[in-house]
Amino acid sequence: MAEIIYARKDLIPAFHKTLDEVASERIFIEMIEAPPVEKVTEFQVKAIDGNFPVFYAVEGTEVVGWADVFPSSNPRQAHRGFLGMGLRKSHRGLGLGTKLLEAVIAHAKKIGLAKIELSVYSTNRAGIRLYEKLGFEQCGYTKDYRRVDGASFDAISMELFL
Repeated sequence: MAEIIYARKDLIPAFHKTLDEVASERIFIEMIEAPPVEKVTEFQVKAIDGNFPVFYAVEGTEVVGWADVFPSSNPRQAHRGFLGMGLRKSHRGLGLGTKLLEAVIAHAKKIGLAKIELSVYSTNRAGIRLYEKLGFEQCGYTKDYRRVDGASFDAISMELFL
């Protein structure tokens, strides 16, 4: 069973691999392939060094999932953070999403964030149930949010006040 840990720099290449795997599914996160490992490394190092809520689900040296919250860089919106997360297909439905979210929520509170926001595709029923289970509430709906492979996807905006 995977363990939930705070992100580590030595695991960034493994994180990149999982990010690319989830992105290549083209249905859960906005990207359809991971950015180059150098860009991902820069982004992750900034998050780790900044003590942002960034957690990995790890089995040995493999990252099988992640959840992170990035605070707004705008000082007037710095009380808000935006959630991103993903799990390898082989590790969904095992409770790891709940554990990852609980970890980032607790860390977000600890660093003084007041609110976590997210966007989820309306077709991602499991994700919506997970977010609602942990207290997120729907606060908006965007039709035709994105188009990929000739299909249109709507998005639901959700928020959690901490």
